[in-house]
Amino acid sequence: QINVLEGHSSAITAVAMDDGMVVSGSGDTTIRLWDRNTGQQINVLEGHSDGVTAVAMDDTMVVSGSRDNTIRLWDRDTGQQINVLEGHSSAITAVAMDDGMVVSGSGDTTIRLWDRNTGQQINV
Repeated sequence: QINVLEGHSSAITAVAMDDGMVVSGSGDTTIRLWDRNTGQQINVLEGHSDGVTAVAMDDTMVVSGSRDNTIRLWDRDTGQQINVLEGHSSAITAVAMDDGMVVSGSGDTTIRLWDRNTGQQINV
C-alpha cells in the first residue's frame, strides 16, 4: 500500500523517516509528523518564521532548520519546542544530530556544532 501524505500548503523541502514515522518540512513554515504505516498526520510543529529547509529526527527529538536562520529542537512525542539555536547569518541548509550534538550547515558557508542539551554552540 502506498500512502500519500497531504497537509502542507507549500512545497515540501525536507523529509526524514525511521521505522515508524515520517517528518516533513515545508515552505509553509511548518514541520509535520506522520505515521509511516497509516499515513495519518500525528502533529504539526510551528515556530519558524520562514520556510523549513532541513529536518532530522531520532527516537526523542526532531530538529529543523529554516530560511529564518534558526535551528529548532522539538520533543518528538509532544511536539513542544525545546530550544532555538541562533548563530548562522543565512538560511540553514542541512541539519543532523546524535545523542549529544546537533550539527547545522548554512548558506553563510559555516558548519556549526551545538550541545543538544544546552543549545550552546560548541564550534564553528
